[in-house]
Amino acid sequence: MVARGALGGLGMALALLCSACGNGGQSGKSDGCGELATQEYAKNLKMGSPCDENLLEVRSVVGRDTLVKRFALRKRAEGEGAAEGVVDLSHGRAKETVLRVPLERVVALSSAQVGFLLRLGLMDRIVAVGEGKYVADSALYARVQRGEVAEVGNGTSISLEKILAVRPDLVMDFATGGSQDDYERINSLGIPLMLTSEWQEEHPLAKIEWIKLFGKLFGVEARADSIYEQSKNAYLQVANGGVAGGNPARGGSEQQRVSEGETSPNKSEVEITSPSARNDTLSSFVSRLSSKSCPRVIAGMNYGGVWYAPGGNSFTAHLIRDAGGCYLWASDTSRELMFTLEEIMLVADSADVWVNPGAFSSAEDILAAEPRVRHIRAFREKRVCQNDGRRGPGGGNDFYESAVAYPAELLQSLRTCIQNASNGADSAQKEFDWYRNIFIF
Repeated sequence: MVARGALGGLGMALALLCSACGNGGQSGKSDGCGELATQEYAKNLKMGSPCDENLLEVRSVVGRDTLVKRFALRKRAEGEGAAEGVVDLSHGRAKETVLRVPLERVVALSSAQVGFLLRLGLMDRIVAVGEGKYVADSALYARVQRGEVAEVGNGTSISLEKILAVRPDLVMDFATGGSQDDYERINSLGIPLMLTSEWQEEHPLAKIEWIKLFGKLFGVEARADSIYEQSKNAYLQVANGGVAGGNPARGGSEQQRVSEGETSPNKSEVEITSPSARNDTLSSFVSRLSSKSCPRVIAGMNYGGVWYAPGGNSFTAHLIRDAGGCYLWASDTSRELMFTLEEIMLVADSADVWVNPGAFSSAEDILAAEPRVRHIRAFREKRVCQNDGRRGPGGGNDFYESAVAYPAELLQSLRTCIQNASNGADSAQKEFDWYRNIFIF
């Protein structure tokens, strides 16, 4: 069963409790086992083995609240189910959901979860996804079409009956605090539920570090650790001006919910800079960047009179910086920003490249949504990099899935697009992976 208290009690101070090291409800082990280890980059994931208990701790920011849930992993005996239940630990400590590993059957409701599983070669463990039309990997897409992998829906349309029918060891979901959250309904089934929050991490290497979680759950820990180390080293090589290794296999699916990407913002999570800070940012960034030789980059898009842009601590800002670009709001300390279009126009002529222009796939689509962007210099000079260069058979954008599992290749893709786009569309290469210049194809 799932620990209802761990998911239902938003804002609880679980993170402040001492490390849990339960033994099936017995209290014979000492409290002084130490905290779970933090990861090298990931901030929302902890793992470790205090008191010889293999534990995971997953943190998710849900609106203004934070959920912290702990899982105890125990070796599965032949013929044994994956979920042992909830262990109440003594002395008021947090509850744990005990899982028997390796897991054999999983429902993956986010694109990144599918991407990690595919990179680890675990497609056969996926028994259900949200919506098959968004699956980008051709082999997995075909399995959905043949009915070998179920579609259970997302948000308000999710089918609890279909989830029960596939008999999963674990349902993997995510939560944003918005109206489309479905984890509380899934929780009522009594099936083990894990909310992953790799999408809330701020650095590409923090996201790929989550592959270690999947390694532990599915019994391929050594493989996951190796992939992480290889990905980290390759990413840092590209960030230092090198070139990533081989081309990744196509993979991934996209449950296109607005919370997963940064192109369609979740307004409840947007941080607005103060007027004085915003004016300083808009008026002084040019002088701060004038001594740098890197291409200056603007990001985001106008929706309903508001320009939503990634903040200086966002995943996109880190990616732009490591790709050799100078992001206009790199000195900002938030995850997301909001401006008026008029404010954007004040600085638009200082940007060489425009990255992630909303969810639009062509220059014509962008102009149809907001005709005034024709005055942005990067648009006029055909220097616009979009992240939808790889799509699946049903149109699903592979960026939201396999890109997270291949950070070095993603970085190389963006670096190529930024560097070539800054020289004009005519010089840009036509074959990118996830990133492409929308004026080329």
